[in-house]
Amino acid sequence: MILRTIATLFASLAAIATPLAAESLVYEGKNGIGKGKHIVFIANDHEYRSEEVCPALAKILAQRHGFRCTVIFGLDEDGAIKGGGKNMPGMEALEDADLLFFYTRFMDLPDEQVDLLVDYFERGGPVVGVRTSTHCFNGQKGKWEKLNFNYTGQDYMGGLGEQIFGNTWHKERGQSHYGSNHVMGCRITPDASAAGHPILKGVESIHAYSGAYKSQPPADAVPLLEVQVLNTFHASDDLNLDKPVVNAGWTRDSYVAPSGATKNARVVYASYGASEDLLSEDGRRFLVNACLWAGGWEKNIKPNLNVDVVGEFAPSAYNNGVGISGVKPAELAGWDSRIMPTDADIGGLNDPAKVKRLGRVLKNRPELRARIARERPEFFQKGGLLEGF
Repeated sequence: MILRTIATLFASLAAIATPLAAESLVYEGKNGIGKGKHIVFIANDHEYRSEEVCPALAKILAQRHGFRCTVIFGLDEDGAIKGGGKNMPGMEALEDADLLFFYTRFMDLPDEQVDLLVDYFERGGPVVGVRTSTHCFNGQKGKWEKLNFNYTGQDYMGGLGEQIFGNTWHKERGQSHYGSNHVMGCRITPDASAAGHPILKGVESIHAYSGAYKSQPPADAVPLLEVQVLNTFHASDDLNLDKPVVNAGWTRDSYVAPSGATKNARVVYASYGASEDLLSEDGRRFLVNACLWAGGWEKNIKPNLNVDVVGEFAPSAYNNGVGISGVKPAELAGWDSRIMPTDADIGGLNDPAKVKRLGRVLKNRPELRARIARERPEFFQKGGLLEGF
């Protein structure tokens, strides 16, 4: 732990030059197609590890392609990264952002932080959103109640997710689960009707570990991706033919800002995006291409664009409850940083309810099971919370 603290100090001093160094990350690109352009990543979901996805993609876009990339996280009271955190300092970075990469779920934030996000949409900024960003706010009260995913007022039906991306978490008019998390993986391929779209250059097949969503794209959407559920968690040809192919991603050319004004701005949405999904080269390629298209830089998209991971990337198993904890943003600074640190703690193991939900998570993640068994062997003993797993 002492070594991690020292490493964090040196990383924050050497790799991040910003007044918000303790709260957010800045990866400074030098040369490339993104020189002089700023992409802001907002990472704050409870389940799918946006705190790993966003810095991993930011490093690719910064080092490989020259963008300046700022990553803003939900934080706990100690300043450590927390999925679903109720504090997101650093939102001022949106003021000069050329593009927003948005990865959130059920946020509830101070009004002054939401104000800065709303300002971005009111000026018609382009956006790329993934997975749970369709249901990005929940429990927001007062001034920004209308942003909640379940808002039913006609002035902003379905909240920010539905008005920006065209969907919210609503079985009849939006999204619902369409597979089984931690049991069924899925194969995502380009929609035949979208042949020739710049975002799909070099994209052939994505294996996603995140269970599929059944999405109903908005009427103005241009479909890009379709998803087929598998009978296996890992990549295979064992298709689950009981689940027909459904949409997995689209573009839009406009959205409705919270003021009710329609903004002509490029939007990309994809329903995959767990951190483990970035193990797929084509999964990374689609998201990098999506950023270039949404930002208006599509002439630079090439089928062989470099989307190799920068530094070390060891994604955590997605789940709602147990996960890496205590990591501060500065620990992810620099090109060689590991996402996440090797010696980071696993949080949530003292909560019996959270541990009981780990059974099927561990079934397909032997390394995680082995680590928990070393640290908490009583869980797997007779009568233990994970007996039989």
